[in-house]
Amino acid sequence: MINRMELTKKERDTVIAVGDSGNNAFPLRLVDLSLLLKVKPPTALNLVRRLSQKGCLKDEKGMIIFTDKGKKAYLELVENHRVMETLMASSGMDPDKACILSENIDYLIDHNSVDRVFDKLGKPESCPHGKKIEQIH
Repeated sequence: MINRMELTKKERDTVIAVGDSGNNAFPLRLVDLSLLLKVKPPTALNLVRRLSQKGCLKDEKGMIIFTDKGKKAYLELVENHRVMETLMASSGMDPDKACILSENIDYLIDHNSVDRVFDKLGKPESCPHGKKIEQIH
């Protein structure tokens, strides 16, 4: 699903920021998103508009929320990230460096390939940082 949408790195970061903020009591506002992404509000607005056109986000009364498609993209990105991070760390890479590198590729790899890597790794329960890997397919 992610690759069919062809996310840019900034769009990927936006999806992650919106998803990670889902634990808060209220949805993210544009000003909050711009602070999280370290961009100016007009840039954040442009990212929200692009992701809205791709069917991932919607703006409801100033609050940025996921569509069903956006929530699925977020879950795929998180799984892709944690699996690739685990692969790199299991190959001897420092877990923190593996995490940083995974951020640069997790949105580029199709999810079916990540599922095969996950299986080859023995279906690990968590990434090197202890966060649960939830297989969504």
